[in-house]
Amino acid sequence: MSEKLGSLKWWLMLPAFLVFAFYFPRYLIQTLGADNPWTSYLYLYGFGFFYTGSGVLLILKTGACNLSRPLHRKWFALIVGGFFYFAIAHALWIYLAISIPYKGAL
Repeated sequence: MSEKLGSLKWWLMLPAFLVFAFYFPRYLIQTLGADNPWTSYLYLYGFGFFYTGSGVLLILKTGACNLSRPLHRKWFALIVGGFFYFAIAHALWIYLAISIPYKGAL
């Protein structure tokens, strides 16, 4: 089994996930503050990037996704592209909400 997974040390992944899950939110709140709208965005998509990226790495390393097949390439592009599409759309939405003044009811 270790030859199939390559040289990546899979037993180090769980402690890395736990350390990241513990320190990442604390770092965001310490640097940006809890009231900053970008804190929740970076929290959401920081965790999403970390865990989605590790899942993509897992399916590529185990051979569950064969990128030489057109259908696998399509779904791989949908997973990766969908993540970045929603991250960019959400960032744009936050930026517009911060930068465009709201004058209240007309």
